Amino acid sequence: MTHRAHTARRWPLAAHCAAVWLGAAAAAVSAAPPQPPADERPPTAFDVVEADIASVQAAFAAGVLTAEALTRAYLARIEALDRAGPRLNSLIAVNPRAADDAAALDAERAAAGARGPLHGIPVIVRDDLDTLALSTTAGSAALRGHEPLRDAFVVARLRAAGAVILAKANLSELGLAAGRPGYSSAGGQTSNPYNRRRAPSLAGDGAAVAASLGMLAVGTDTVGGVRGPAAVSALAGLRPSLGLTSRAGVVPTALSIEVTGLLARGVRDLALALEAVAAEDPSDPRTADPPGRPGHYADGLAEATLDGVRLGVAADYRGGNGEVDRAFAGAQALLRAQGAELVEVALPDGVLNARAEMLDRLIETEFRDQVNAYLLHTEQGKPHSLKELLRMSESSLIAGSPTPVTSGQLGVYRAALRSPGLADLQYLHILSNGLPAARAAIADIFAEQALDALVLPTMLCPASSLLHDYDGSYDCDADDPLQPAYVASVAGLPELTLPMGWTNAGLPLGLSLVGEPFSEARLLALGHAFEQAVAARRPPQLPLP
Repeated sequence: MTHRAHTARRWPLAAHCAAVWLGAAAAAVSAAPPQPPADERPPTAFDVVEADIASVQAAFAAGVLTAEALTRAYLARIEALDRAGPRLNSLIAVNPRAADDAAALDAERAAAGARGPLHGIPVIVRDDLDTLALSTTAGSAALRGHEPLRDAFVVARLRAAGAVILAKANLSELGLAAGRPGYSSAGGQTSNPYNRRRAPSLAGDGAAVAASLGMLAVGTDTVGGVRGPAAVSALAGLRPSLGLTSRAGVVPTALSIEVTGLLARGVRDLALALEAVAAEDPSDPRTADPPGRPGHYADGLAEATLDGVRLGVAADYRGGNGEVDRAFAGAQALLRAQGAELVEVALPDGVLNARAEMLDRLIETEFRDQVNAYLLHTEQGKPHSLKELLRMSESSLIAGSPTPVTSGQLGVYRAALRSPGLADLQYLHILSNGLPAARAAIADIFAEQALDALVLPTMLCPASSLLHDYDGSYDCDADDPLQPAYVASVAGLPELTLPMGWTNAGLPLGLSLVGEPFSEARLLALGHAFEQAVAARRPPQLPLP
């Protein structure tokens, strides 16, 4: 069942400007004089567009903003921009208790102080992560109404840090684009807020954060699920090292390479969110691997510099689109101007051809059994296996709906059902030989060239066109625009995506920094320095009512 936000007592959106009217904060100590009811207090202007955690927490501390008022402002923007107006359609469900949850956090702050920097911060969760008291569909209409009994581990960590779970974001169905990125039978097609005839890449959470419908987002990344949305939405996106963040409570795609990652409008917010979610989880044994897990990722960002940094430029990712190539050349010039030393490196064929040689087989083989394991615990009347999910997806109820499952997606399900499964010798060879060889080859490049990071374009082309409203200006000569994403996927490495520039038509382009395993603190510092130097982030121009 899709949940809709309750909008009683909503502050109106200001016409022709980004400010929203927010109620004044409650008193911080019990000795303060009684406050009038929230609806009777004089409003204070606070601009939620491009707001970051630091500015929000400062407003909280000054008593001019409350978490409830901030949450209601985002709910109002969701109604105005996602449900109406330009209808970005980035969200599948909105938490009907979000404002009440925020009010409870305000009361807690007044009584005992803030839990930390995420206290009262509204967060969007991609709809393939279990969320208590909200439906988790992974984009499948067959899973509408499925309400898990507990939060995914990373969602629970966000709640424990004081975050407000605001909404669930749309995604390519079950994490597989199948020719139509950002579309699902449960949520329909999400539009890119910078050009509504373009796709949001693989999920809608990037579009939502870019449009200031929430402050942060958490999602999954197998072969670009976080990095693609970041690149086409001018966001900072982090795919962490495999093993840094838990996958427990995720509707899986291929857990041998899948991670949970984060999206934000800036690197500092990304670092603060990572501090909350990066923790060992007994339910995901892979999270026991990180050596010396840092306690803080935001420390030292202000002093970060690119001076003296040695970066390897992946020379293989050129020719997909002239504007991407020019923006990437400009980013390299900026890095050099900031004191970085750039050396050209050549990646091994096994990494460059990873999709055909490894990733497709990994996903096809793991998808069925891992999805089957997840569906075992769904409610009565919901699919309990991929076979049942396929049958329901082909039913007249869904096939005849305005948002049917695509033929490409059905083909992926059928191929997965024909897979020989986890005992397949080719699959086992990839696990035991292919992935380790790719990781060793990348490690050798880092060691031989004494690199701090690899630098590459996140995608070879700008945001792709929607299929139902084709944008003829879309220009891409690459067979696979997401090819650069496979380096981190096959090697289990962290990758930070950042805005690096814009096309002439106003579409964002992303630059990626790929680091060694568990080098997130260093990667975020480098990213923060680049972010400050390039200053490429800007909000989409969206009409307000």
